[in-house]
Amino acid sequence: MARLCQARSSPLPRIHRSTREKKKCRNASRRVTQTAGNFDICSKYPGGRNSNSRTVTQYQSNLELNELSKLLEVTRNVKRLKERWLALGFFCALAFMQCCIWNTWGPIAGSAMMAFPSWHKSLVALLSNWGCITYLTCCFPCCWLLYTKGLLIPIRLAAILSSLATFIRCLSSQEIIFTTTAHIAAILNGLSGVIVGPATALVSGIWFPSGERTTATGISAAFNQLGMALSYLIGPAIVGIPVSNATYRVFNVTENIVYARKKYSVHSMPRIAMDSDAIKMFPNATFDHVALRVQIMSFMRIEMIAQLLVLFGVLWLFPKQPYTTVETSTTQSSHLTVLDSILRLLNNKNMWRLCLAAALSQGVTGPWLAMITMTFGPAVTQDEADRLAFWTIICSSVLSLTASRVMDIFQGHLKIAIYTLLAVSSAMFLWVLLLDSHILSFHKHELYTAVILGISASWSTPALFLELASEIAFPISEAIVGGYMIFLANVIGSMFYFLYFVPEMGEHWSSYCVFGNLTLAFILVIYVKEEYNRTKLE
Repeated sequence: MARLCQARSSPLPRIHRSTREKKKCRNASRRVTQTAGNFDICSKYPGGRNSNSRTVTQYQSNLELNELSKLLEVTRNVKRLKERWLALGFFCALAFMQCCIWNTWGPIAGSAMMAFPSWHKSLVALLSNWGCITYLTCCFPCCWLLYTKGLLIPIRLAAILSSLATFIRCLSSQEIIFTTTAHIAAILNGLSGVIVGPATALVSGIWFPSGERTTATGISAAFNQLGMALSYLIGPAIVGIPVSNATYRVFNVTENIVYARKKYSVHSMPRIAMDSDAIKMFPNATFDHVALRVQIMSFMRIEMIAQLLVLFGVLWLFPKQPYTTVETSTTQSSHLTVLDSILRLLNNKNMWRLCLAAALSQGVTGPWLAMITMTFGPAVTQDEADRLAFWTIICSSVLSLTASRVMDIFQGHLKIAIYTLLAVSSAMFLWVLLLDSHILSFHKHELYTAVILGISASWSTPALFLELASEIAFPISEAIVGGYMIFLANVIGSMFYFLYFVPEMGEHWSSYCVFGNLTLAFILVIYVKEEYNRTKLE
C-alpha cells in the first residue's frame, strides 16, 4: 500500500502529461506555421486544445479577409483599366470627328467652288482658318475650364459644339444661306478644337501612369490625324467632279429639281417634269450646280450622323475623373493658379525654344496638307492629291504610334527622337521643292514618296513635344502646357492661311514656307535642355 500511495503521489505522471500537452501544442504550432507563416501559438496560448482551435479559426478568418481585400483591389484595378481605355476611346472618337469636320472643304475645294459660284480659293482657306482664329481668341478661357472643371464637362461641351456645327450645315443648300451656315459651323467646330487640343495631354496625365503616357498621347494624336485621312477618303468619294467641267449645261429650274429629288447620275440627262411646288429650291442654277449641291448635302448629313453617335457616347458613357490620380504628379499642379502657370511658361526660355519649335513644325504642315489640292496646280489632279493626302496621314499615324510606344519603352530620349524626325522631315521637303521646281527630273512617284515621308516624320512628333514640354514645365498642368504649345502653332497656322489672300503669290510659296519652318524648328531643338522633372518626382 505504501508503494501504491507513493506511486500515486509521484510527480512522474504529471510530467508525462505535461510532456504530451507540449508535444500537441508543438504539433499544432507547426501546422499553423505551415499555413499562416511564423505564428507561435504555444507561446501565446499554452493552455491546450480549445485555445489552439480558437486561434486557428481567428487566423483563418483574418486570412479570408485579406484574400477578399486583395480580390476587391484587383476588381478595382480592372475597373480602373476599363475606365481608362473607355475615356481614351471616346476622346479619340471626338478628336477624330472634330478634325474630320474641320477638314471638310480642303479635299473637295474644286467641287465646292463649282457648286457655289461665289466661293473662291481664299474663302475655302478661311473656312479652314476659323479653327486657328477661334483658338487664338478662346484659348485662355478653354484652358481655364479644363484646369478648374476637369475633363468631363469640357469634353461634353466640345462634343455638343461639334454636333451643332454639323447640324446647322444641313439646314439649307441655297448658296447664301449655306455659305453663312458653313462659316458658323466652322467657328463652332473650331471652339470644340480649342478644348480637344489642350485636353490631349491632360487625358494621358490623369488616366495613365508614367510608362504609358506617351503612348496614350500618341494614340490621341494618331486618331486626330486619321480624322483628316477619312475626310480625304469619304469627301471625294461622295462629292465628285461633274463631267462638264469646262462647259456648263443650263436647264430650267424644274429640270434641276427633278434631278435633285430623283438622284440621277451625273452622266445622265435630267428629265422634264411638271413640279411647280419645288421652284424655289435652286433658282438660277445649272445642272452641275445642283448635282454637286445634292452630293455636298449628302456629305453634310453623313458627318452629322457620325458626330451625333459620338455625342451620345460622350454624354452617357464617358467616365468621370478618377477620385485619385494615377500618379502624384497631376496633384502637384493644383497649387498653381492659371495666371501663375502662364507667367512661369513665359519666363522659361527653355520652354520658349521647345514650344516655338513645335509651333513651326506643326503650324504649317497641317494647313499645307489641308490645302494640298491647291498646292501643286495642274501637275497633280484633285483626285491624285486626295489619295496622296490620305496615305500620307495613314503612314504618319502609324509612325506616330510607333514613336510614342518606343519612347515609353526607352524613356529619357525624347529630344533625340524629335531631333531625328525633324531632320528627316526637313530633308524630305527639300526633295519636294527640288521636284516641284523641276530642278530634279519630275516624277510623281518620287513626289509622293517625299511628301509621305516628310509629313509622316513631322506628324509623329506632336506627342513627343507634348510629353517633353510637360516634363520640362512641371508642376504646371498638362492642359495649360498643351494649350500654350497649340496656341503658338495656331499663330503660325493663321499666318500661313492668310497668305492665301495675298494676290499673285504663285503656286510654290507654301512648300518653301514649310521647308523653312521645319529647318528652323530643327535648329531650335538643338538648344533645348532636356529635363524630366515630373518623372523624377514619381
